[in-house]
Amino acid sequence: MSPTASSDLNDYTHTETSKLYDVAIKAIKKQLASGKSFNEAIHSLKPINDALRSIIIDDFLKNIIVDQHFNKGRGLDDLALILDVSYEKLTLCRETIIDELELYANEEDMEYRDQSILTH
Repeated sequence: MSPTASSDLNDYTHTETSKLYDVAIKAIKKQLASGKSFNEAIHSLKPINDALRSIIIDDFLKNIIVDQHFNKGRGLDDLALILDVSYEKLTLCRETIIDELELYANEEDMEYRDQSILTH
């Protein structure tokens, strides 16, 4: 990975970072579809920079939780068994999602109030 991509991990528009991210997500999905556990699947990410690897793993788990737990009602205990990931790790991810949603909602509310004050 070039120094630019590793120093700009939060910029998903950066071409190299975006490509690595997309390839890694596809690799995890492919590994899971072939019957591997989540921990086995993420071994394919070893060549990726540790910081980006961590972001990819967290994002992937968050997306699974949103899709399977929040949208489809599957229990975290079921997901933990299917993925072979600890229930505690999934619970922590779920709490992070809720915290991020609350933060986003608060930011949106503040922006709305700021706009309302300026227009009245």
